[in-house]
Amino acid sequence: MIDIASELAAARRAVELGYRVYILPNPPEMRTADFIFVRKGIYKMYDLKTIHGQASVISRLKDSIGQANHILLNMATDYNGMSLARSIKKYFELNQNALEVMIFKKNKVLEVTRKSLDDKLFLNTFRKRYNK
Repeated sequence: MIDIASELAAARRAVELGYRVYILPNPPEMRTADFIFVRKGIYKMYDLKTIHGQASVISRLKDSIGQANHILLNMATDYNGMSLARSIKKYFELNQNALEVMIFKKNKVLEVTRKSLDDKLFLNTFRKRYNK
């Protein structure tokens, strides 16, 4: 279950990045996306996962399988960049329908697509971008 404050903070951040944002209802007993982001005529449905502690990101990513093909990780804590990169890579391996993981970290936005995993240096490249 998403708390409203986290959802609104993520929506505001997306608006600052130039997206038109639609917040979707979360009916009980249904697995649905949390947002629709629109930019340049392209619509994407995102499931929000706000990371508050050092708990495993991969378990949060696994929870999103079946909700949306685009995941938004809102990093509300410091998190090890290499651990995050490994979790994202594992998530794409587990979910063949996954298309993108977008990460909001303070003033930074990182986007990881399935294609970006083709880079043999993905783990190190991501870690450097994340820790910058």
